[in-house]
Amino acid sequence: MGKPLSGSTMAGMIAGALMLAIASGSALANEEIVRASKNPDLWPAPGRDLAMTRHSPLKDINTANVGKLQMMWSQSTGALRGHQGQPIVVEVAGTPMMFFVSPWPNIVQALDLSDPDHPKQVWNYKKKTDRDELAVTRACCDTINRGLNYADGKVVFHTLDGYVIALDAKTGKEIWTVKHAWSDKGETITGPTLIAENKVIIGFGGDEFAARGRVTAYDLKTGKQVWNCHSTGSDKDVCLTPETNKANPHYGTYGKNLGMITYPNDEWKIGGGAPWEWFTYDPELRLVYVPTGNPGHWSPSYRCGETGANLTHEKCNQYDPELRSGRWDNKWAMTIFARKIDTGEAVWAYQMTTFDQWDYDGVNEPVLVDMKVDGKMRKTLVHFDRNGFAYVLDRADGTLLRAHKFFPLNWAEKVDLKTGRPVKIKEHSPFARHVSTQVCPSSLGAKNQQPIAIDPKEPHIAYVATNWWCMEYEPQERTHTQQGMLYVFANVFTYPIEKGVASKVQKFNVLTGETEWAIPDAYPDWGGMLTTDGDLLFYGSLSGDFRAVDRKSGKVLWSRKLGSGIIGNPITYKIKGKQYVSVLAGIGGWIGLPVTAELDFDDKYGAIGATAMAKLTGLDKIPQGGVLYTFRID
Repeated sequence: MGKPLSGSTMAGMIAGALMLAIASGSALANEEIVRASKNPDLWPAPGRDLAMTRHSPLKDINTANVGKLQMMWSQSTGALRGHQGQPIVVEVAGTPMMFFVSPWPNIVQALDLSDPDHPKQVWNYKKKTDRDELAVTRACCDTINRGLNYADGKVVFHTLDGYVIALDAKTGKEIWTVKHAWSDKGETITGPTLIAENKVIIGFGGDEFAARGRVTAYDLKTGKQVWNCHSTGSDKDVCLTPETNKANPHYGTYGKNLGMITYPNDEWKIGGGAPWEWFTYDPELRLVYVPTGNPGHWSPSYRCGETGANLTHEKCNQYDPELRSGRWDNKWAMTIFARKIDTGEAVWAYQMTTFDQWDYDGVNEPVLVDMKVDGKMRKTLVHFDRNGFAYVLDRADGTLLRAHKFFPLNWAEKVDLKTGRPVKIKEHSPFARHVSTQVCPSSLGAKNQQPIAIDPKEPHIAYVATNWWCMEYEPQERTHTQQGMLYVFANVFTYPIEKGVASKVQKFNVLTGETEWAIPDAYPDWGGMLTTDGDLLFYGSLSGDFRAVDRKSGKVLWSRKLGSGIIGNPITYKIKGKQYVSVLAGIGGWIGLPVTAELDFDDKYGAIGATAMAKLTGLDKIPQGGVLYTFRID
């Protein structure tokens, strides 16, 4: 590898690129977001910054006075079902504005916060033409929407039925609309866009409906496609190059078409790997980080090309040194890609769960922080995977630095840091059809979509909500290969590890693997974390309780019961000298699907394993809702 660039050299290159962009008449959109994220009073992106730290430097509300927090106003979103996103707060032509979007039918609202205690709705938007109502039946785990973005005077968001739309932030009028996903192919959009360098980056979901994953960049100004990269298929389709994984060739390299040959026959064409959740961006490295989902259906023996006596757990998990991959790894599902923002080309690609046998979707957020690891400062990526391991990687070249268990998992002994591969335990690896296996964690993950928070001043400490559940997993016969139809083929029964404990919110050291404190909850904690310089942690529970915690000690300092279960991600902002905290409430998501879809709570396999835990934790008694709540100290 060449000599690394110094900080001053890199800064000079970025400044030069910015000046060139301005001279050509179009400043980079991510510079606007970076600049806004340095203003502590704003919340300009879903994770507050492009690194998705979900940390605010505000401290007017702190451990000494949070007990005085009062609700100031609320706003209906106009929709029911799961509210899994968050508002953003930005300045538009000098006016403080809040924007947020509901679940399907995806209503966008714009609020003028000039009078922050009495916000005024400026406009609302709902797409009324060319709507695909079938998308509701082809969205795996509720009709949720994880939020919108703002840049260059535009509010950019997606709809469940596959549209990416840019609106004029002042008027709510459409600037451009593109069709990105098609429900007849199993594709729906729930995850937010990422805006970086005048590009809108977006994926979609659909692994449970035989979709083939891809991520696409659109031009922020026009909506025109810039690049498109698949998760499976040829090296060209996946946007691999001879330089991909140059620092870690054992992850798999260019020239083998691993995205095809690690599947039997043409399974890669419906091979999943959908990038449907959070993306992040490093403006210095100019890399966008894109995690991918599970490799299609959940009956693993069909995703292995061995036959007869060779169709065994051992053969299907065997590493091939010539390929630099497991023969049946199902590349590049369950993978974090680092892609060049200009072309989508993969600089590196690391697969967390090889030959997935549990539906441990790899899509959880990749958080970017700089920290000292083994005495050396590193630009790192922190990822809490559903498989129960917390990964720390060098985000420049993908080198694996740590992989600690943050959950009492039993499917693997460890992750081998030299190979990057999990050391699986056969007894807890479902394989044969119609044979049930006891596995921890469950398919809903040791952590699901609920994003962590990291204070960049303490980059080794993460605050994470975990699902304290295991499962009985029984692969079934595959009955079809039709895209757009439910494509799972497994029975999953979910049960708790400890009686009366559904979740634990943990303060976790990603370098040592130690849990400093944990807060148990009888209800699932399915919402995101928010930390502040007031030494507080905010989060919500599906019980409807919204909490503030002393993040040093783990002591709950304040709690308020809201009108529905919380799966949204709290934010904080400051206007006219007052700090506010906002959160969306509305039960739903995968764990709340039995409520929102009115499923049979006596079907222990219902909602692909969620119904049993939903019933056990009393979610059938939680009302639906769709309200944005805002608090401050009066």
